[in-house]
Amino acid sequence: MKKKRELKTLSLGSDPDIPGVSILKNYISAYRGIEADLITFQLLHSCFSQKKAGIDEIAVGGRFYRPRLEEVLFWDEESGPLIHPDVMVADFLLLEKEAGQIKSVHESPVVLPSCPSLDDEDSFAEMFHGFRQVLRALRDNNVSGHVIHLQDPGSLELELLSGPKNLFFLRHATPASLEELLEHTSDLIIQSNTISLVDDLVDRFQVRNLILYDAYNDLPEALQYVDKDHLKVAGYGIGDEENYWKKVKESAVIFE
Repeated sequence: MKKKRELKTLSLGSDPDIPGVSILKNYISAYRGIEADLITFQLLHSCFSQKKAGIDEIAVGGRFYRPRLEEVLFWDEESGPLIHPDVMVADFLLLEKEAGQIKSVHESPVVLPSCPSLDDEDSFAEMFHGFRQVLRALRDNNVSGHVIHLQDPGSLELELLSGPKNLFFLRHATPASLEELLEHTSDLIIQSNTISLVDDLVDRFQVRNLILYDAYNDLPEALQYVDKDHLKVAGYGIGDEENYWKKVKESAVIFE
């Protein structure tokens, strides 16, 4: 009889629904006296959904968290990057109390309206230095690492974001963009329906960890490329997170 084995699961963040009125009332009552807004409650709801489902590596944030990034990081033409991480640090201190060690999820600062153009490489690099200071402030307050969402990154953007605590998530990957990505990381996140791209990449790049999201029945194919100890199953929650993360956890099973 084959033995059931559960692979590690991790979160790449979410675009959560706004919690219903009854849930919001409960949060407001439970966290009375703590400075919070709707984004704070979305973070909490996402965190609780992941914890309840048993996700091994909880990570909280996503596109909905962009307004907070705009609060803490802004480019000023005279002063350079203005950094005010306190409000973001407060979010994650609250989450840590509820779930223990977690990762934070952010979009690359290129999405910010104030981000300098890549044509001005010095200012562009300064803005990213400011972003790294924000991430450092989070790690100084026990955030274990970060998932960085990328759109169409070039080599400079990847170089400026690279670091041992940062995991890159390129949702709309192409062979060319994955090649560029693997020049800067050995952790490859890929959608399961594009797993065929891995065959060529593992021959030419060092892929240490292969992370599948939306992993339906593709785990056996993925095991052609990495050992089971280096294969993980990921998710990016949209809408009803509670049911979604349960399905992610259920999908992370192989039989050997």
